[in-house]
Amino acid sequence: MPAIEYVAGLDVGTTKICTIIAEPAANGTMDILGVGLSPSAGIRRGVVVDLQEAIAAIADSVDEAERMANLPVAGAYVGITGGHIAARNATGRVHVNPTGEVTADDVEKAVQSACDSVPVETDQEIVHRIVREFAIDGQEGIKRPIGMSGRRLDAKVHIVTGTASVRENLERCVGELGIKVQKFVLEPLATSLAVLTEAERDLGVALIDIGGGTTDIAVFRTGAIWHSAALPVAGNHITRDLAQLLHITQEEAEEIKRKFGLASPDLAGGEELIQVTEMGTGEPVRVPRRLIGEVIQPRLEEIFTLVGRDLERSEAFNLITGGIVLSGGGSQLLGADRLASAILGGLPVRWGRPQNLGKLADSVANPIYATGVGLALQAASDGAYAGEVPPARHLSWLPTIARWWSEEIRPRVARYLPAHRFPFIRPPAP
Repeated sequence: MPAIEYVAGLDVGTTKICTIIAEPAANGTMDILGVGLSPSAGIRRGVVVDLQEAIAAIADSVDEAERMANLPVAGAYVGITGGHIAARNATGRVHVNPTGEVTADDVEKAVQSACDSVPVETDQEIVHRIVREFAIDGQEGIKRPIGMSGRRLDAKVHIVTGTASVRENLERCVGELGIKVQKFVLEPLATSLAVLTEAERDLGVALIDIGGGTTDIAVFRTGAIWHSAALPVAGNHITRDLAQLLHITQEEAEEIKRKFGLASPDLAGGEELIQVTEMGTGEPVRVPRRLIGEVIQPRLEEIFTLVGRDLERSEAFNLITGGIVLSGGGSQLLGADRLASAILGGLPVRWGRPQNLGKLADSVANPIYATGVGLALQAASDGAYAGEVPPARHLSWLPTIARWWSEEIRPRVARYLPAHRFPFIRPPAP
């Protein structure tokens, strides 16, 4: 029997760090083997601000996933995002070789021509060069041009750039744990693999991922990426607003947001009251839940308004005939879907959660895992394995995974999710 090959995805966010270890299945899905979730530290808006804190936080997440799967992670796909990321579309053109048949060399030259047309500052580098489509002698919509006949080959490429030092510092954090960064993947691209359907990608869809430090946007059309961006306003701003206006700690504000957050005060039921601990006095204070919505709504409106402006500026708004998919912990507030639709032209909005998974799919069936799952899916698609072990060792630990989920992972996840949207994730009653 052959060795077991598995992949790993590492989502290093502002509020949490998620590690996913998974095994590609024969039917094209992916079985979850290990999950690690830890609070983030030393990371702000995708940038390492404290090397040692970041290394320790990443180590906690990786260790938890390794222990659950009983598998070592030697390599991983790592997500990258932040205000330093920029993206644009470019077109490269080459004349086909004298045989008149497009070769792989022609394709590479066309793609490189597109990259060369994009000015890159000395401290910047190209993170992604994603081909949207090809055209031969003006005929557009070609996906695989190799072997086709023509005289002129155009490559339409989505080019993502970022600051080299940001990538280097993140790579160093992961490398200190003995893990090779097999590839950096733009986080909204990774998330899209986990939560979007092929039909949505083809028709035209916008993914809005509201994380802790940034709100990431990715627009797809005819199955390819058309636009991407990262906005510097996200879930942590909502938390900070609650902390300041309610006079409570950041930690308590985050818990209040997850458990009782509302996108509109009108969604509060009757005279429902919530108890908070006022800073300074340490005294418990009861505040109306409606007040939580009054604090959150303006900030969430700001986020969706900025998204709308970005989509209009990039001329992507009219492409979104398939609607909008929300992801990320900051998007899971009650009523966020209706607010997004109201601000973004009445487009249909749904929440996105990881899909097309096999074993233990329920263990990651929520938004906080979407990017990590997407990174693992991309690694599986590329055949970039985190390691391999004899099957006997791997199979011997399968019976322990359910117990690990119940006793270790589920209580941790419950802290990150609003109970009204994910009742199945609540820890069992004592």
